Amino acid sequence: MRVYTSVARPVRLLLAVAAGLLLVLGPASAASAHEVGGVGATNFATTLSGLSPAVPGVALSVVENGSRLQLRNTTKTEVVVRGYSEEPYARIGPDGVWLNDGSPATYLNADRFGSTRVPADADPAAAPRWRKVSDEPVHRWHDHRTHWMLTTLPIAVAADPTAPHRISEWRVDLDHDGRVLTATGSLDWVPGPSPTPWYLLTALSALLVVGFVFTRWAHRLVGAALGALIAADVAHAAGVALVTEGNVPERLGAFLGSDMTALLIWPFGIVAAVLIARGATFLGFVGMGVGGLLASMMALDDAPVWWRSSAPSALPADLNRATVALIVGLGAGLLLAGPLFWRRFKPASRTQSASAGVATSAGVATSAAEPPANGETPHSLATMPARDTADDAQAEPPILLGARAAAAAAPPREEATVGRRGFAGTLAVGGVGVILGAAGGIAAGGGPGTDTPAETEPGEPGRSSIGTARVAFHGERQAGIATPARPQARLRVTAFDLVPGVDRAGLRTLLRRWSQAAEQLTAGQALGAPGDHVVTGAGPASLTVTIGFGPSLFGKAGLTAANRPKQLAPLPAFPGEDLDPDRSDGDLCLLVAADDALVVFHAARELARLARPYARVRWQTDGFSSAPGVTADGATSRNLMGQLDGTNNPRPTDEDFDSKVFVTDPAAPRWLQGGSLLVVRRIRMLLDDWDGLGRPAQERVTGRRKDTGAPLSGGEERTPADFGATAPGGGLAIPADAHIRLAAPAFNNGAAMLRRGWSYAEDIEAGLLFLAWQADPARGFVPVQRRLAGSDALNRFIRHETSALFAMPRGAATGGYVGQDLFGDDPA
Repeated sequence: MRVYTSVARPVRLLLAVAAGLLLVLGPASAASAHEVGGVGATNFATTLSGLSPAVPGVALSVVENGSRLQLRNTTKTEVVVRGYSEEPYARIGPDGVWLNDGSPATYLNADRFGSTRVPADADPAAAPRWRKVSDEPVHRWHDHRTHWMLTTLPIAVAADPTAPHRISEWRVDLDHDGRVLTATGSLDWVPGPSPTPWYLLTALSALLVVGFVFTRWAHRLVGAALGALIAADVAHAAGVALVTEGNVPERLGAFLGSDMTALLIWPFGIVAAVLIARGATFLGFVGMGVGGLLASMMALDDAPVWWRSSAPSALPADLNRATVALIVGLGAGLLLAGPLFWRRFKPASRTQSASAGVATSAGVATSAAEPPANGETPHSLATMPARDTADDAQAEPPILLGARAAAAAAPPREEATVGRRGFAGTLAVGGVGVILGAAGGIAAGGGPGTDTPAETEPGEPGRSSIGTARVAFHGERQAGIATPARPQARLRVTAFDLVPGVDRAGLRTLLRRWSQAAEQLTAGQALGAPGDHVVTGAGPASLTVTIGFGPSLFGKAGLTAANRPKQLAPLPAFPGEDLDPDRSDGDLCLLVAADDALVVFHAARELARLARPYARVRWQTDGFSSAPGVTADGATSRNLMGQLDGTNNPRPTDEDFDSKVFVTDPAAPRWLQGGSLLVVRRIRMLLDDWDGLGRPAQERVTGRRKDTGAPLSGGEERTPADFGATAPGGGLAIPADAHIRLAAPAFNNGAAMLRRGWSYAEDIEAGLLFLAWQADPARGFVPVQRRLAGSDALNRFIRHETSALFAMPRGAATGGYVGQDLFGDDPA
């Protein structure tokens, strides 16, 4: 076989420039090389069950591996897609596609995770503001009702990722020619295959390429390996392009890469493959570079197809996995074979050629017998007379035969190319390790943005036990009611109303999302959301998330008023209250509490973000209390009036604690048994008026000493009040209108509540966020508040401005979600 020992200088320079460009531009396109619609290989599967009723010319489909929905309308009548608040979001028809800039969905649907900021003027209740975006009668959008929005796994999946799971059922409504078209489907977890066969194919491919170097046909086989690598990469890119929806430029961009890097890689790779096969040894390094680049890009970007059930490709699943294995294996093999190939077939160096030439010339000169033309004795190195050592210093310099001859005459030295070969080999081995390590790292650890949940290790240096303290989300009862025993330092109460049109499946999906996210947040795990950096380095700080249902929920989302338990009957009106209806009530409630303000803010914000397609915030308010360590352990908290608040609370050690605080009625719905009823009151304090009283007058209003909290009848804070005791000057020691007398269970037929209070301060107003937990408000809050509203001396200094009632379901089992029994689901 003819072997080329050199390549024309222009070609070599061009290939060198190309190699440099590949190193610079190649990694830039790797991150987005084989994702479609923001999603790569995944085990999540979005399925469209159907569109009912079916309309000829209206075609809805799931595209881009579940990332988007696509609607094509070839009828003469527009189709209107409803947004998350049942508002018109998009119009698709013969006049093209129009988006409503007043719909929040226009902004939320712009990216895969709904992280685009919604402008303040986007009001779903306002008149639509249409903007044309396309002349074609087809629209594709990220509908967050249909796919998994978090970058972490659902709880049930994390518990058993090898089993299939139904994550949610979804519904999207369309309007067409006066009719409602309903699209229904499901989101499922489908476990992927074992990656072992593809690991073996990758390793075998790499070993074969290395073995080619030591055969008689090394150049042809290495060239063929490089050609096969390019062919596999072209096939893989074609599979991605064929599932990319859009026009020709969009599909061409998917085929060639976001920055058209393939236009540089493929042609030079093909040229190099042909020339290597024809004997161009030098181009083995081009093959090494192309192979290493493609292998590293593929391993980092597409190796997950080996162990995930679906990928954005038109190729059959196993063929797609095989192309990825061949690209990684052949590329790694070329990277490793490059130095070996050069070492075996390296052409003779110029130095060695020059040495041979000089030796030949010298031989001819010394053997020449022809005398010079002038008849003098010929002078040569061989015939020069010997000189004594003493004459050496005065000797004339030797006759030089030219620079190359002098170099050849110099003492032999070890070639530097040996060190370069060893270094190149080390780099090659290291490169293969990086490629295979990247693939293994993705398989084992998931990497960023994968289906594997990230965890935060507890007990990092510098964090106290306050920061690392955790309260489990799952359990027989929801956390945040009786646990932790000491109320946390920060609280956010948020009430939500369901978006009009949300059905039973939508409500169930929301409760699942909230429960899954709450489990991760309370464990100190990140959600993979853009706002996670807010709590970087922070522990969960005793974070609790408590979920509740308001009376108005029943009558929505497929729940009838008859499903509402009697304990959830709306609260009656009380004398003297001045409630703000916009800051009262709600369909749903979230209580987020922790010992750190940033932890509370982050958790509440992310849970509200997850609710966007299904519910919107009705009102929210923040509260605060003493931070841990500020007061003695077990000490009762003080409110802004300076009084100890919660002294006479039921205690978990009381025999009747459960019957007072939790629903134990066997006739109650199963979802409420073990739960509790929460009354929330936002009570503004007239602190200037209160401070105008002297301390003795303040104590007569409350019935307790301000410093110790002891009842005015004597004793210590927890000494039972003696309501019959008289003061030294006569009259009752605890006045008849004192707060503790009117609120005492003894004067309310035994009515009792577990009260937890946080203070609030907004602008110039401040007061108490009063939370009361009980088995039934009709036997707890209602009778007590009626008595207090009538004659409590404290009424002169407070104003009830917000009121809400919520049923807090029993806790969720591991793998389940809060409220699961409400839908008849099996918690197991």
